[in-house]
Amino acid sequence: MANSRRDPAELAALIEQRVAQGVDLVDSFLAVTGRGPHKSTKVLANEHRRAVAAQRRTIVRHRSRRAALRSQSVGGAVAAGVTGAIGFIDVLATLAGSVVPGPAWAWFGAAAVGVVVSVRGTRRLRTLGAEPELPALVGPPPTLRRGAIGFAEVARFSAVRVQVFTLVPSIERLYPGAGLELHSADAEAAAPLTALCERLRVLDDLQRELPGSAAAASALSAAEVVRVRLAQGCSTYDALLAAAATLLASPDLDRRTSDVLGPAIDAMLAYAHGLQRAADL
Repeated sequence: MANSRRDPAELAALIEQRVAQGVDLVDSFLAVTGRGPHKSTKVLANEHRRAVAAQRRTIVRHRSRRAALRSQSVGGAVAAGVTGAIGFIDVLATLAGSVVPGPAWAWFGAAAVGVVVSVRGTRRLRTLGAEPELPALVGPPPTLRRGAIGFAEVARFSAVRVQVFTLVPSIERLYPGAGLELHSADAEAAAPLTALCERLRVLDDLQRELPGSAAAASALSAAEVVRVRLAQGCSTYDALLAAAATLLASPDLDRRTSDVLGPAIDAMLAYAHGLQRAADL
């Protein structure tokens, strides 16, 4: 009995599938080991974990401080009330001719200390203020398979974000507070741009799972549009990096940070706002 020969188209599709699986395996290995085009994604993931941990510590410190001051305020008032009442009872007992174990002024002194502790705790609790509002943190963008539409733009987006995090310590040493401005600009623009990266991944999955279908064709055209928008966002990041590099190249302590970084940050915030408005439409 002769062996049935496979259709050439079926054989080509099988080979393409095996090659894609091999490329995905290589990309997964590079992503885990922090090499190749996914190295920036791993760096961003580490930065994101550190930033989340730092924010968590800030919130915990604030809550612990608030709880301690509240305990001082309430505990001091309770202690003052109890010791003051005992002292008043001792005074009445002394007037009635009873023998008390100690002088009443000691209880009143303890009550005065309790009042001081309560008043100080109350004042500090009022000046502590509400829980600090921390900027929203944006994690790394999803990784795309090699050869997918937008693969280069996603890699570039990750790379420019890594450069922003790299420049922050140096900028902060020259201009205190400038690092916060860089972080704020990054968080404002990174959120919609990361959403574009996620759309590219979804559209690529649709093309791979439904090849040759109308949905795949629509996903192909949509991915091209999203790729262009992501490339424009990366160009805005380039403007921010150029401004930061200018600040590092010729530091002038008499110039304000906003004079150097202001235009680039304003452009990034404006573009990020435009992306958010476009996403709502």
